[in-house]
Amino acid sequence: MTSLTLPLKKKFIVLIGFMGAGKTSLGRSLSKKLNLPHIDTDYEIEKIKKMRINNIFEFYGESYFRDLEQDTIINIISKNKAAIISLGGGSFLNFKIREFIKKKCLSIWISVDIDTAYERINNSKNIRPIFSKMKSKNELEILLNKRNLIYKEANIKIEAKKLNKSRLLEKVLFKINKYLENSNENC
Repeated sequence: MTSLTLPLKKKFIVLIGFMGAGKTSLGRSLSKKLNLPHIDTDYEIEKIKKMRINNIFEFYGESYFRDLEQDTIINIISKNKAAIISLGGGSFLNFKIREFIKKKCLSIWISVDIDTAYERINNSKNIRPIFSKMKSKNELEILLNKRNLIYKEANIKIEAKKLNKSRLLEKVLFKINKYLENSNENC
């Protein structure tokens, strides 16, 4: 299962999905399993600015953050040979990022339902700037449904609701292999 040959044109596996979907955790596991570096774009942005994401939002605003996010993601993909990349929840909504990923990467949508997302976000130590402005679970669900319309453009969709970490990893590896078997992209 771990002998995975990515298509020649697409040397990156990009994990997309809503906040709390488990993209970073899955990214680390995939990285170990496939012996590829893992890059978390939010962490890279924090290193660049030397501040937490919520502070960037607070001091510079969301528009500034989104521009920085776009530059960072395109730069990461342009300068690396291959990697597992975990995107922030809003990254794939950016048209330029999305089209760049479609050309250069294999994208995997880690899909979660509202209850799972809400529970994980509430139990997380991370302060999520978008979530902190919301007044209810219903507002979060509206955002989730809106973003799902864009996330569905990913190459692969994984329903992660009831999967533990090891089962999720197995399912992702299986789906990647299936995708590669059925893809003409590796010629």
